[in-house]
Amino acid sequence: MTQNKPIQLTPEGKANLEKELEDLVEVQRPKVVARVAETRAEGDLKENFGYHDARQELGMLDGRVETIQATLRNAVVVEPAPKNGTVQLLSSVTVADEWGESSYTIVGTTEANIAEGRISQDSPLGAALCGHRAGDVVEFEAPNGAQQVRITRVD
Repeated sequence: MTQNKPIQLTPEGKANLEKELEDLVEVQRPKVVARVAETRAEGDLKENFGYHDARQELGMLDGRVETIQATLRNAVVVEPAPKNGTVQLLSSVTVADEWGESSYTIVGTTEANIAEGRISQDSPLGAALCGHRAGDVVEFEAPNGAQQVRITRVD
């Protein structure tokens, strides 16, 4: 039996997952189920691409529903800790390296999205930054080897 590990979510992250789950269950799934039924009625299922496509979409949708439900079951909502100048969960941090400056928000694993500047506290960079202050130089292991960044700002 697998042990369920607590999953840290921000209040916003939890609300987004609940909204996505509601949309999947109440809007998207009924549409896909109807499409499965319509395409099933078209005849020979062996060569019915529309039917197989709809069944595959339903399977992926149901998988996403299960993932969200499991995440919400194990969710621990975290609020921003009082600011003390150190990088911690929900901190905004700016770092400088040889390519310039980048800004990130430290979030839980399920809310990470590098395109939005949200990195996981469990990622190599996020884990290395946590507990440090502006001015600190932090080393972390990246896919292409050891990297260093200097923390220029913590909010």
